[in-house]
Amino acid sequence: MEDLRIGCSSWTSDAWWDRVYPRTLSDGERLPWYARRFDCVEVDSTYYRAPARAMVSSWKARTPRNFRFTLKLTRDLLDPKSPVDREHLASFLASAQVLGEKLGPILLQFPPWVKPGRTEKFLLDLLGGLDPSLRYALEVRDAGWFQGEPLRWLLRELADRRIALAWSYLTYVEVPAEVTSDLLYLRFIGDHTTIPAQTHGEVRVDRTPQVRLWADRLRAAADRVERAFVFFNNHFAGFAPDSVNLFRQEMGLEPILYAKEPVQTRLD
Repeated sequence: MEDLRIGCSSWTSDAWWDRVYPRTLSDGERLPWYARRFDCVEVDSTYYRAPARAMVSSWKARTPRNFRFTLKLTRDLLDPKSPVDREHLASFLASAQVLGEKLGPILLQFPPWVKPGRTEKFLLDLLGGLDPSLRYALEVRDAGWFQGEPLRWLLRELADRRIALAWSYLTYVEVPAEVTSDLLYLRFIGDHTTIPAQTHGEVRVDRTPQVRLWADRLRAAADRVERAFVFFNNHFAGFAPDSVNLFRQEMGLEPILYAKEPVQTRLD
């Protein structure tokens, strides 16, 4: 594995004030502060609304050259009850490409109610509309996808397109550690009930066993992948930056001193 990146799912958590961000920062200064410490971020906001190109250009301008963004495909494009909107899809991908070399994989995050047996045609239509020059990861959350013929079908279709099956830690479904491309995409999500938003800001649950399990799986797959992205949500244990450092420890990496003044890094 040539490239391992470990970051958080968003840089805008209000629970990070006084822990990651000093109160002297403005909202707009949080991204550069984050990006001088972590080397990637999963942008949660694009799941709810496609980003304007001017906003994406601003993200690019305010981050170091080696930083990477992964964007979630907008949820309107992931609804099997509606035909794939090819124009909307192309517009989203064009906005994403404004990031240039700072664009990592695009995540197709399907909700739990997307089940096998009724949605395969929609999935094929959506995958067929993707720009093959970009990289993608696909996340499904219904257990029916991870057994028998649905799993075989899913792995085959993803492998044919070099799309990663997202390895997602969820409290309600076990996702298999299947490798479908030279890209690996690992998400530590948790749930909103165990650790609700109002408790974020410090570690609430010891998730060391789960982190160690998935770190072992990542190491076992290292000779089959070229790059890996790993992301932590606050809902996983309570405070995503500390969870990042726990994973880094398991991988034999130095911790990120996220509250320290950053070393000046060249921006593009």
